[in-house]
Amino acid sequence: MTRTSLALVVALGTLAAAVSPAQAVEPYSASPSQSHAVRSGDGYDVIVGGVKRATVAVSDPAYTIKSTSSADGASAAVISDFNGTSGSALSTVDRYGKTRLVARGSITSAVFHGSTLAYADGENVVVDGVPVGKLKGRAPQLLGFTSDGTGLLAVQHPDVADDSTYVGSLVRFDLKSGAAKPLITSGAEALYRDFKLVDVKGERHVSFIKHNEIYRCGGADPQWLGLVSEDGEVRSLIGETRHHYRSAVWSTDGARVAYEVMGCVSDKTLGPDQFAGFNGVYVQDLASSKASRVVEGLSFTHALTGIDGTEAVIGSPSKGYVKASGLRAAALDGEVTTMGRLNRAEYIHQLWDTRNEFNGNSSCGPTSAVIDLVTYQLPAEFGVQVAQPFSHYSKWGRYITDEFSNRGTTFNRTMADWSRTGSWKGAHGWITGYYCGGNPARPCASWESERDFLARNGAAVQQGNFTPAQVRAFLDQGKFVIMSGTWGSTAGHLSVVIGYHDNGQFYVHDTYGAGTDGSYDGANQLYSWNYIAPVQMWAA
Repeated sequence: MTRTSLALVVALGTLAAAVSPAQAVEPYSASPSQSHAVRSGDGYDVIVGGVKRATVAVSDPAYTIKSTSSADGASAAVISDFNGTSGSALSTVDRYGKTRLVARGSITSAVFHGSTLAYADGENVVVDGVPVGKLKGRAPQLLGFTSDGTGLLAVQHPDVADDSTYVGSLVRFDLKSGAAKPLITSGAEALYRDFKLVDVKGERHVSFIKHNEIYRCGGADPQWLGLVSEDGEVRSLIGETRHHYRSAVWSTDGARVAYEVMGCVSDKTLGPDQFAGFNGVYVQDLASSKASRVVEGLSFTHALTGIDGTEAVIGSPSKGYVKASGLRAAALDGEVTTMGRLNRAEYIHQLWDTRNEFNGNSSCGPTSAVIDLVTYQLPAEFGVQVAQPFSHYSKWGRYITDEFSNRGTTFNRTMADWSRTGSWKGAHGWITGYYCGGNPARPCASWESERDFLARNGAAVQQGNFTPAQVRAFLDQGKFVIMSGTWGSTAGHLSVVIGYHDNGQFYVHDTYGAGTDGSYDGANQLYSWNYIAPVQMWAA
């Protein structure tokens, strides 16, 4: 295993060289004003300040709930049947456990200002039951009220049919006029994500990650951690790195920031293990710039959710929440021994099973399509000898990069790879294009081209935004389901769902590795619906 030098991070401080052995961890108990959900039997407990308020059922085991509470903890807002983007209903729960239905619809988010409750139902913004305007685009999200209560801080997304649908912009929504004033806008020069409301030293801020690429580890452009005031003034921009921030949380005293970071492969000859000593969750002291790694590796079951004092908080509704100290992601994710259905599928990695000189960082869509088709509509091997992570023969790798003909179509369109080099054909040339912008533009997948490639190769494709029950029905028919989602962080990523588990999770051939972290073995990974957060799917 190759260890990574400390020079890989710029301005992130000194990283811990090793993580101490995992110790027993106690469940995290939040302050009275914080709320979260924890799985309990067939539903989820609503926990406010460490105390259970109510148990909310879900209609499908793949769904969770999302909750938030008022500043005094008197009331909690609960979005039920949450699918990673939105839920089907909004209710409130008081301190005595009494539940009241507020609305049904496509509820993406809900926030309090005192006892005033605002929520987003699709594009509609509603405050205390009264519609006050619209936030255009896909699944806008409310972050919270402005400090004076006259507006809302919110995130908007474009409504487009490619992976740039995941790109966010921060706006201030005026409750009186219904107008949305841009504060930080994603565009050709910069992209923003992971917006979170945080009061630093009593002043309202929004934290963000700034980068210039649609996909994680898409190129050599740097990323930063930032803070912006509620008026749009950038107050802090730190931690420049050529690697990938998955998420970040700032402390309310302004002294620390916790972040998840993932090393980005720029030299394939070093193999996928080159960042094993680097990937993880860190807590950085801003005064000294010293950073300590508190979780070794990147978990897909325990996301970074908060910072309490000097300690990061990680977890999920299905796994619960803990303070992070000396933990390993592999131990957190664990192993599952029982399952519902697992269809036979070949695995291909977009980086490590394609030509040595090909940068496959933008080829999750093409690789997913080829996984769906090989041994079925593409029965003949079309392989290539690959050097990393060890010398091996990739039986299907040339379908992604090389010209081939099948069922009357010659797949000879050309497109550069993510490094903007080469004229690659096959699935990559057919599916990717300069659809997602950037400066200069890099190739990414077109959702229509994904469907077209599958159909031209003989697959009976159904494209849409399916429910978990519909996905399980497709899998029961022997189909696979390609999903485009956020997969834990950043913009769109595509991978192939090949089965499902009895507990509501799904088996995935992740084209970017286990936990979508660039590692080599991404076959048969077990992910939650919320981790995938799918927006577009192809059943074939």
